[in-house]
Amino acid sequence: MSTHDSSGTATGRSWQWAGPYTLEAVREASIGARAFLQSCGLPEDHLSGWELVLAEAGNNCVLHPGDRPPPGLLEISLLVAAGQVTARLLDRTPGFDWPDDPGLPDDDSESGRGLFLIEALTDSRIYARGKHGNFLELRRSFPDPGPPEDLEATLEAMTEELSTCYESLSAIFRFTAEARDADSPRDFAGHVLEHLITLTSAEIGILRVADHGRLVCLALHGVEEGDPLPMETRALESRRDQWFEGPESASLPDTVRTGLVHPFFHDDEPLGVLTLARTSSDEPFNAGELNLVHTFAEFLSQHFLSLRHEEEAIRSRLARHEFDLAAAIQQSLLPPVQDPVEGIHAIGHCESALSIGGDFYDLIPMEGTGYFFVIADVMGKGVAASMMAAVTRSIIRSLGEDFDHPATVLEKVGSQMFEDLDRLEMFVTLAVGVVDVPAGLIRVANAGHCPVVISGNELAEAMPEAPPIGIERSPSFQEDVIPLHPGTRILAYTDGFIDPRNERPVFETQDEVAAWFHQSAGTVDPVILKQQLLQRLGQTGSAESLADDQTFLILTF
Repeated sequence: MSTHDSSGTATGRSWQWAGPYTLEAVREASIGARAFLQSCGLPEDHLSGWELVLAEAGNNCVLHPGDRPPPGLLEISLLVAAGQVTARLLDRTPGFDWPDDPGLPDDDSESGRGLFLIEALTDSRIYARGKHGNFLELRRSFPDPGPPEDLEATLEAMTEELSTCYESLSAIFRFTAEARDADSPRDFAGHVLEHLITLTSAEIGILRVADHGRLVCLALHGVEEGDPLPMETRALESRRDQWFEGPESASLPDTVRTGLVHPFFHDDEPLGVLTLARTSSDEPFNAGELNLVHTFAEFLSQHFLSLRHEEEAIRSRLARHEFDLAAAIQQSLLPPVQDPVEGIHAIGHCESALSIGGDFYDLIPMEGTGYFFVIADVMGKGVAASMMAAVTRSIIRSLGEDFDHPATVLEKVGSQMFEDLDRLEMFVTLAVGVVDVPAGLIRVANAGHCPVVISGNELAEAMPEAPPIGIERSPSFQEDVIPLHPGTRILAYTDGFIDPRNERPVFETQDEVAAWFHQSAGTVDPVILKQQLLQRLGQTGSAESLADDQTFLILTF
């Protein structure tokens, strides 16, 4: 929605317009300004000049709005007084630095013509660039002898090109609405090429997209599919339009007389090239047609980027679903809460920094004996670590006949997993143990894991006396043997307890973990112990503040 108004006083006549930052609105403003100036009696050459000047100045604001749409409206005003026209434009774009001497750019230049025309068709210019808006004032006296003959010819040609752009704009929007209903990117590309061929009077068209460093043909018109043209490669490498005369390649018909290759990008990423050629005319593509090519290429870029974002969103949702499924599977592998076995109560907790991770614990009842327990930490986090954790758990569970001898279990696990872990450059810290009630003993073997804390009549720790699984091909382990008395409690945990990267309150050292557990000797209920430990760890029910997994297992007798 735009507004305009005109008024007259004893000292002159004025006209004001305000509208949105669109090419259609600027076109409306330039036509309205021409009508106003015509009513003021300006000669025809001045009317055409002011129409073009205001269109170029307004289009500059529309085509360079910055990172986000500018606020408010574009404002244009005219004052006709004392044989002079004063035009003022107020915009709220980021603005630019007005060059000291804007000259006529090369024929294949994409910018600079507007400033050249404004300089050539006005007597004075004042441009003020500000934080909250930019002000442009243009003045020209009348009557005027008019521009030089060569400039007048240039002006006439540019006016014709500008008219072509405006007339084709509606066709572009109509094509876009139709093409977005296409079933595939190839169909969309075909729509683009057919419309562009029609609007530019070309006979040959090729549209290729960049795919992992190579150009893939997406649409063709008037030519057989072949390898990328040399000028297409040059266009991508130079990041500039390439003009050619004649076929210049065996892939093009001998009848080709002139052509253009336009590369298009998103940021610094090459997206593709658009090639047009004529066989019926030697006339090169003019500035208006070049603008059409650039506009269509921009539509293509936005469409392809939109499709890419949709595909990435779908892949992200699928990955999230698979990630959640993996987390559910990992949780299902943890042992459920079990009834006491031989007077032993047990409870555990496992929380991963990335929903799934390499920490796990296991608790296997041994009828007539007690419990076999496992605490493990696979190097790394995420899917890879969780997969290796599942493999480790499976191998351990397959060694049930050795549960009475934890060191033997670790030696067999180490031998079986060495090849895979060495190839993947991974390792597993692992502590396993058996609580043997009839024998009154706790036997623990530790492969590079955090100490297993045993709090009874005295404080004891089963320390890591051997490296983690995956370091040695045929590892050897020893067992710590600790007496089991009524009131004895066992804590096995992973190194997330003492990881300083975790934002939650954590223990600073392993000694602090052992001291805290021993000082809570009055608590033998494992459920209460778990609650106290989670509170000490700053448990909030969310892994967002975890940099490392946190897992523990508590047994009491």
